[in-house]
Amino acid sequence: MSNPVSNDSTQHVRFGVAGNPPNFWESAYRKDRGFAPAWLREIGLDALEIQCTYGVRMPDKRAVLFHEQAVEHDISLSLHAPYYITLGTDDPQKRENSLRDLRKSIDLAKKLGSRRVIFHPGSAHGDRRNALNRAIQALRILEGDTDFGDIDLYPEIAGKARQLGSLDDILEMCSEITSAWPCLDLAHLHAREGGSLVHQVDFESVLDRVVSSLGSRVLGKLHFHMYPVKWGPKGETGHVRFDETGEPMPSMNATEPLQPPYKPFLHMLVDRGLSATVICEAKDSQDIGALAMKEHFESLQLGS
Repeated sequence: MSNPVSNDSTQHVRFGVAGNPPNFWESAYRKDRGFAPAWLREIGLDALEIQCTYGVRMPDKRAVLFHEQAVEHDISLSLHAPYYITLGTDDPQKRENSLRDLRKSIDLAKKLGSRRVIFHPGSAHGDRRNALNRAIQALRILEGDTDFGDIDLYPEIAGKARQLGSLDDILEMCSEITSAWPCLDLAHLHAREGGSLVHQVDFESVLDRVVSSLGSRVLGKLHFHMYPVKWGPKGETGHVRFDETGEPMPSMNATEPLQPPYKPFLHMLVDRGLSATVICEAKDSQDIGALAMKEHFESLQLGS
């Protein structure tokens, strides 16, 4: 197929963080995490993925503060739903609990002014095909009985092979659910596939598969997670830190791979003129990694 290229003549890539890294808690804004957008603007980033890892419990007052600060400082907000979600389970109560968490996440996203809810589909529970079918049916129920407003759902590629969330799983979900678009966690994909993303052509192959499955409209909805990751025979084993130079920290095990590399990925974005949001989930150094990616991206733009 021909290389998909954005039709938007003005390329705009936002770089940001998942959650608040240690540097935020050492800043003047630490008194309330709702001031994270101001801190991000000050250091030169423009996106934030708010983490509701263990439940959607944000007070309305903080949600309003996040919204006001994001608008004032031009920070794009996304929301990561709780990790408890497991849509492919054969337990009806667990599935309903997962839908409840997604509904609560959608309601909070509206208060925040976010238009994206990211979530992990959950375990495959042994029978992958049936689990995927159950997950898609659950999302159809959600879509049928929930007021999404302007919110889109972003099922995320999972890092472990036993989980729902292969690239094919995510693309099938998105092709079946009107409001769903893929969260392309490239570190998870790389780990899940045993180190598949090394060269620019590898990243281009992923994008080609996405566009082939979902059409060129997906180019206006691109949401990536990018950071170094450790992996083993069963997939992801952990996120890796960036050091102060924006390079992955050397592993204690010299033979342990620390990839995927972000530079070929950024070359793809520039060469294809893509607009996107790129969120860094590096361990305790999300801001350092996001800034390193932004700096390299801007240098490529200047050289193109």
